[in-house]
Formats: sequence, C-alpha cells, structure tokens
Amino acid sequence: MIETLIEHIKNVIPVSDDLAKRLQEISSTTVIEKGKFLHKPNRICENTYFIKSGLLRIFYKKNEKEITDNFSAENEWITSIYSFMKNVPDNCYIETLEQSELIAINILELEKCFQDFPEMERFGRILISNYFVKQSERIISMQFHTAKERYQFFYKASKNKLSRVSLGMLASHLGMTQETLSRVRAEKDVF
Repeated sequence: MIETLIEHIKNVIPVSDDLAKRLQEISSTTVIEKGKFLHKPNRICENTYFIKSGLLRIFYKKNEKEITDNFSAENEWITSIYSFMKNVPDNCYIETLEQSELIAINILELEKCFQDFPEMERFGRILISNYFVKQSERIISMQFHTAKERYQFFYKASKNKLSRVSLGMLASHLGMTQETLSRVRAEKDVF
C-alpha cells in the first residue's frame, strides 16, 4: 500500500531510493471502518493521512449542528491542518464516511524527513500551497457566488465525491440549507 503513496509523491517530485526507503519506514497503513473518527476536538492531530481508498470529512459542531468544512477521497490528504502544523488542540472532527484505507505519517517523523530530504520539503510546500489555493477558492465562492454557482463549482472540482456524500453534509459544506440545495439540483440549467 505504501507504493501508492510513493507513486503519488513521484507525480510531484523525484523520489530517490533513499527517500522511498524513509517513506516506507515512517508510514503506517490502516483500514478504518465507516463512521469512525481519526480526530476529535481538544486533541492534537499528530498524523497526516494519505487516502488510498475511501472518503472522509472534516467538520465542526456549533450548537450541536455539524458544519462540514471539507471532504477528502482517494489520492488526497487529510489532517486537522491547524492542529497538525501548530501542534495544538483544535475543535474539528475527522470522520470516515466510507471504509477507508489510509497511510499515516507522524508529524515528528515527517519533519525529520523534510530535514533530511529537501525534495520532500518541496513536496510539502507544494501540498500546502495547493491546500491554501483550494481553501481560498472556497472562501471566494462562499462570499461572492450564488447557491447555484457554489454547487456547480463543487461539481466541477469534486464530481467523484458528489454521489458519495449526504445531501445534508453537502448543503452544510456549500453554506446553504438542504431545501436550497435540492432546489438548485432540480434546476434544468444547472449544467
């Protein structure tokens, strides 16, 4: 399963035999059932996860209402970015929406890998840059686009996740009610 991670990284940077060996050493694989939590509030998120298969989401609770921040699926990464990077507890949840095959890397081991392999540090910078671009696009979409445009944006960017998430989770992620989302999806000219 680690080979999938190495192939993913090779799509961005060259991976030497020494780096591949280190990645093998610092990575652990796990299969998590649907409905389980990788992270809960008031804890430090010490791992980042590469998703070989499955679907996960990051969400927060406000007055017992779940607000979905993000979905991640195959060949993507998931972590509580704030907790992981600042080494502090936060208030997000990471939940499996499907049985998921994951590759975990501990932050301390990853930092050592960055120090020893500058190309891996470059990979980390590219990954973080891509994350922030996506978050920026999402914020702009939430602030300036109609409900229909937000749905269209999600469809184009995450079509592989659309049929796999519940209407309520998707509506929360898009910043609208389920009724509004249903109405948008029913429009004839949505695409």
